[in-house]
Amino acid sequence: MLWGEKIVFTGKLDTFSRKQAQALATALGGKPQAAVTKDTTILVVGKANTNLFQEDPRSLKMQKVEALQQEGHAVCVLSEQAFLEKALLHLNQVVGIMSGSRR
Repeated sequence: MLWGEKIVFTGKLDTFSRKQAQALATALGGKPQAAVTKDTTILVVGKANTNLFQEDPRSLKMQKVEALQQEGHAVCVLSEQAFLEKALLHLNQVVGIMSGSRR
């Protein structure tokens, strides 16, 4: 379920734009965030936008999440595909609930 999750996107997404991904998260009850904070519960990682001049190829958002995880914060890191599967599961549950209430 994505209801109430505070979601941040990082990297280039294949399936849709960042704005579209945020709209999907909102439509499913999530709360997109522009930056990782202590309230972030999900980080969705697209393709890395690796800068050859950086020593650490991880995005700054990923680095922040890893630091928060070390402090004991529960932040789930999902690939774009895993996020889409979670979104689809959420939609299927909503449709199932709605279908059951029509009977």
